[in-house]
Amino acid sequence: MSTDTWVDERIAGYRMTHDRPYCDSPTDHRGKTAVSPWVRLCREFIRCHRRPINVALHAVTTPLALLGLCCLANLVNPLLMLGAVVGYLGILATLVPRWVWLATAIVLSLIGIASLSLPVGWIPSVAMFAAGYTAQEAAHWMAGEPTLQSTYIGQRGNITRLVEHTILLLPLILMACSRTRQSPLRLLVSRSAVLPTKLSDCGSRADLHSICDWVRREHPTLRQSTHWWQHELGDDAGAAYDRLSHHDSLLSMIGRFHGSGYTVRPVLGMNELYVTGPPKTASSDTVFYMPHVDGPWAVFPGVRLYRCMLAASPNTEVTTHFPMLGPDYRQPVSYQMQTGDAVAFDFNRELHYITRQPAPQQTQPRINLKLHFVAYPKQLPWYGRWLDSLTTHYDIRARQLFLQTINPNSGWQKMKACWVLGWTKIFEWIARFAGWTNLAYVATLAIASLVAQNTWIFVIGCSFVHYWIYAATFRHRQSIAFGEFARNAVFFKTIAMSILAVIYARYALETPVSIPVVVGGFTLATYSTWVLGFRRSYFSAELGFDAPRAISRFPYGTLPHPMILGAMAGLAGMLLCPTLRETAGFLVLGHLAAYTAILLQESLTASTKSQFDRTIAPQASPPAAK
Repeated sequence: MSTDTWVDERIAGYRMTHDRPYCDSPTDHRGKTAVSPWVRLCREFIRCHRRPINVALHAVTTPLALLGLCCLANLVNPLLMLGAVVGYLGILATLVPRWVWLATAIVLSLIGIASLSLPVGWIPSVAMFAAGYTAQEAAHWMAGEPTLQSTYIGQRGNITRLVEHTILLLPLILMACSRTRQSPLRLLVSRSAVLPTKLSDCGSRADLHSICDWVRREHPTLRQSTHWWQHELGDDAGAAYDRLSHHDSLLSMIGRFHGSGYTVRPVLGMNELYVTGPPKTASSDTVFYMPHVDGPWAVFPGVRLYRCMLAASPNTEVTTHFPMLGPDYRQPVSYQMQTGDAVAFDFNRELHYITRQPAPQQTQPRINLKLHFVAYPKQLPWYGRWLDSLTTHYDIRARQLFLQTINPNSGWQKMKACWVLGWTKIFEWIARFAGWTNLAYVATLAIASLVAQNTWIFVIGCSFVHYWIYAATFRHRQSIAFGEFARNAVFFKTIAMSILAVIYARYALETPVSIPVVVGGFTLATYSTWVLGFRRSYFSAELGFDAPRAISRFPYGTLPHPMILGAMAGLAGMLLCPTLRETAGFLVLGHLAAYTAILLQESLTASTKSQFDRTIAPQASPPAAK
């Protein structure tokens, strides 16, 4: 993309930061930096809309309010609505860059068409407008960000600012959606939530030493793992543990991951001290050596409860592995934690396990602190407390079952141990191949379809998620948990393609000529994936996991983008069936449009940030005056 993709020649000379704009030229009559109204308003808008959830909600609420207005205008006269839209776009053409204007025109056209298609009366129209306006206020409250209106209300010229803000609201939202950090697509990015750090200050070292001394005085057995709750520690060790539970480095590490809109606090009821035991074949200790997730509460969007493993002693034997971070499940991202090393991960979502390689130099058992923290939006403390309470309750009950099966002697204990190991394996498969959040989303759509007796709710809701995941990940690219990203994309693509296959199978024999086109297209796409390899098919090179490499084997080097080309050919073949075109043609066209968008993104994106990001990205300093 060229520099004027989002900033045309009228403001191309300006650069805009989050705090202040400056430009190489021109300046006003007083010699001060001149700023266009659009750039100034963009800067002010971004200050109040930094969080993707806020922008995402605005991307729904603002069109909803506009839809209500268009419906009201239609009730008077459809020509009134058409004239208002055309007039509004005419005004915008003089105020915003041309590509912002084009995006706004497309969105307004869709809203106008929707308003003509909806047979709604006065009350529903007013309700849509009121709901959209009110929900915008709620979005700011939920995100913990001030409204733009609150920054100038009561000031001189506030009426003019309000009119300007109102006229440019939709273009401003589209601008925010285009930015990497504010884009709603960021909510779909599988960011790596395994957070390492090291506590090396004198106070932390002294506290860890105090805890290790307490453990040695307890003389734990080395035949199995040993566990103590935090409240079971002695006075000095307990106080040391409490200080580490509130360590600023750990709290700030998690806080940086979530951003300023989140609160992070310790969950003391789950904290425990842990001495690693040897691997066993049929006891609850075996769980540690199997890929497992510690908790069941993964279906809590927007909030996380972390377990932070803090090494209190030297360690040359035990390594902790996280298989969903890298591109190969069999080659996990691993940490062999030494004294003071800490790794925090999501208690309810992150698959992990340990391996143990006996080392003669390991003269004392591995002692670890299991610290816990909950991170939740500042405006929703009850939400964080809810997850805290549920997870703590589960952890206590799970620990009781764990201790009952740590050294099973009776048949009943052995049966319970097998029960624990069996469910651990099932949970691993679900976390590895499906994901609890994904399953909850699909189940919600299925229930909604049953209640509404409308299958299209499920079909449409499941058909395009993987495209959004592709676009979001390809755009963001930084600190991606590749295994989680690939799992989510494959899961939803499998559902989407299965839906298409079922629909096409009903009508394929009506138009036999479509069969070779469909089969040939998807065969080309599948073969292209095999030639390129699974990892590279899911952007492993673009995400930095594999080195870029030119592929010359057919169909690469012969056909451009053969995977997408083959899939689009197969989809086009489905449209050869007249009955399918009538019943589900819009669905196939939606897939074709999505593939086209992904193709354009891959072809036009030269970096992880859009040109508009660069235009308003912070600059080190303005050019020095000569």
